Amino acid sequence: MVVLGLHFGHDASVSVVADGELLVHALRERHNRVKKAVGLDAEIIQNAVAAAGLTLADIDVCALVSTQDLEILTGLIDGFEVELGEDPAHPVASPLVGLLGASDIDPHTLLTHGLRRLFERSENETHPLFLDRWKRMLPEWERFARREISSHGWLDLYTTHESWYQQRGLQGLAGPLAGGALDDPIRLGMHYPLRVRLFGRTLPGYFVDHHVCHGASAYYRSGFDQAAILSVDGGNPSRNLSGHFMLGQGSKLHVVAPHHLALGGLYRNVGVALGFDALGAEGKLMGLSSYGQPRFYRDAFTGNLHDLQRRHGTDPFRAWMKHCLDLAATRGYARDYGSAESVLSPLSVDIAASTQKLFEETWLRAAEVLDASLRASRLATDQLCLTGGCALNCPANSRLHIEGPFRNLFVEPNCDDGGLSVGAALYLYHNGLGRPVDPVIAERNRSPYRGIPVDPADRERTLDRAQENFQVSRPDDPGRAAASDLHEDRILAWFEGRSEMGPRALCHRSLLANPANGDNWRRVNQAKGREPWRPFAPVVLEDAMPDWFADCPTHSPYMLFTARVKSRQLPAVTHVDGSARIQTVTAENGGIHDVLTHLGELSGTPVLMNTSLNGPGEPIVEQPSEALAFFENSGIDALYLDGLRISRN
Repeated sequence: MVVLGLHFGHDASVSVVADGELLVHALRERHNRVKKAVGLDAEIIQNAVAAAGLTLADIDVCALVSTQDLEILTGLIDGFEVELGEDPAHPVASPLVGLLGASDIDPHTLLTHGLRRLFERSENETHPLFLDRWKRMLPEWERFARREISSHGWLDLYTTHESWYQQRGLQGLAGPLAGGALDDPIRLGMHYPLRVRLFGRTLPGYFVDHHVCHGASAYYRSGFDQAAILSVDGGNPSRNLSGHFMLGQGSKLHVVAPHHLALGGLYRNVGVALGFDALGAEGKLMGLSSYGQPRFYRDAFTGNLHDLQRRHGTDPFRAWMKHCLDLAATRGYARDYGSAESVLSPLSVDIAASTQKLFEETWLRAAEVLDASLRASRLATDQLCLTGGCALNCPANSRLHIEGPFRNLFVEPNCDDGGLSVGAALYLYHNGLGRPVDPVIAERNRSPYRGIPVDPADRERTLDRAQENFQVSRPDDPGRAAASDLHEDRILAWFEGRSEMGPRALCHRSLLANPANGDNWRRVNQAKGREPWRPFAPVVLEDAMPDWFADCPTHSPYMLFTARVKSRQLPAVTHVDGSARIQTVTAENGGIHDVLTHLGELSGTPVLMNTSLNGPGEPIVEQPSEALAFFENSGIDALYLDGLRISRN
């Protein structure tokens, strides 16, 4: 059974799953070079299928998903059509069809067209920063606005339970599950059947609920046979779109309840209010928070949307910012925030620290409520999967690891919307078709290196250009040679094999430096064109991790937890609060394991600074030509390209 997973929202992606195994995962942004790109084109789908060693004739079923409220851009793919409705060829039942029919509801009336609505508004109706964000993610927006690009509405409403409409605060969700909440009409009601016309074939297809895809992406790769699942992102909490509490049991994935957390949107909007670009504000806010103190934090702002509206009577973000600014005024802060020049002002850093504290406390309480609800229903588990864009918040994940009610945590590397195509395909295969989870395949699916293999023609052209302008050699032992370069304080780009999933460089497309030299913090930020205050992450041999770091899972392969740095020998990767966002490395990570091993032999420190291989505002590089262009323009010392060493004459 081959399932083609297609995600059309921002961070659009394609995944190919055959008999439960993830063969290929491709982010469109890496190929069209548009950060957080919206929509898919024919080329990336065809290349992903070919990279899996398959043809389009091998595809059995399509699983479609989108970012909340965003329609499917069919017009970017010639001959691509989507039609709601069942077909005898559909292998997966959908109770939602019967439920809507019994209620005399036409599913077409439920479809959403968020992009169309956004671009048809006047500029006065939409915040210019918000509008600019979507225009940059969809460079074809002018053609779309002129109706030159066809689309099909996205379905954002699936089977629900009557208890989900009770507007309960967060703590009110801690009780036993209501009767029927785990029954098949809801478990199998998170998808809707389609007829998909793609490349001349008509295939059975399904729309799959956004957060169920997040949950499936994490749970079916976790290796857990049972787990609680917490999915949170910046979707609209008033429409059940900000995330779900879920439960995985074997091949089954249950939606326990929507939690209505306003956390993701509030966190993003604070970042924008402090002056960060809307594309990436969350990550920068997380880094900035360590420079301040949570002086504005108040417990009254924890909870979900219903809690906050009852207490503050307005939009949670506006209430939070008003609270911070009013309190700052009484304490004599200068009202200095809102621009790139003011991000290190006392007001900005303390708002950032207070918002991070609010995030962590809400994160912890949400996990505690999920645990309490499952325990009250005699469904207790020690395992928790975290997913959705909010799961990229490393300090919050580490707080949950240390203080939370669950013994074992799993966060997948592409927990943001880029992983939705993985989750859609795995949801259909396991939850829809009832196919059991093979632990061996689940372990293979945890490897982040599933990008489309490098284009051989691009490699050859890149090598020819490199030989014209630079020194090109092939070391007998590239890992040893790179370790020697790093020990001598050179800054290297490391490019190896297939690219990694997710928004963080996991040492197949990385920029590396010696963490023992504190000045490398400045040097690497300068090479990348980043703000000088932004921190860097270390990679460390997993076996050596406890010698250098604490308060973090020993196994942290995806850079999704923050640790306390135990040594003063790592100034370039130690943040101002003594923390570091670590990635642990084993032989499964490829050549970087050899680099760290040899560096440990040379220096006694099996730790490196690691950051993504890209310039400002760019996606992580995908092809050799992009890596060479970065090398040419950045002034770094050497580029290791699949075993070749490229250096300046």
